[in-house]
Amino acid sequence: MPAPAATEAEDDELFAEDAWVETPVVVDYGTNVKLGQNVFINFNCTILDTCKVTIGARTLLASNVSLFSGTHPLDPAVRNGTKGPESGAEIHIGEDCWLGGNVTVLPGVTIGEGCTVGAGSVVTKDVAPYTVVAGNPARRIRDVPRGTKAEETSGARAALNHDSAANIQE
Repeated sequence: MPAPAATEAEDDELFAEDAWVETPVVVDYGTNVKLGQNVFINFNCTILDTCKVTIGARTLLASNVSLFSGTHPLDPAVRNGTKGPESGAEIHIGEDCWLGGNVTVLPGVTIGEGCTVGAGSVVTKDVAPYTVVAGNPARRIRDVPRGTKAEETSGARAALNHDSAANIQE
């Protein structure tokens, strides 16, 4: 940890690019998770990191996202309760992604850069970069729009327009 800065604002700046993780969060091992700069993980996230789980820079995980890199054999005799083997496959989430609330990502999945995954989706297969997916199993909905202006796509703009229209009618 760096030494405390002279002011609270300067202190905040020291950690401006660090990952931000809201509690509670549950991580299986913790040694197989890699977070990029400026990642945000909202509360109730579960990461089973039997295998490596990487989350790229500026990626946002909403509440109740589950990343499951571990799995077990289908054959119950081999699975053998807690005495059987645990296996899995890595999960990779690219930079600038957004996973909505209650998304589940299964072992072996790569979510490409710039993707959006709709709330409640179960991601069972790789997602191409700059794709919007949703559903169970998650399916392609459309391409992610690019080159838009933040002030035109945020909810704040819609709220301002709504308020302006309401004032004109009064």
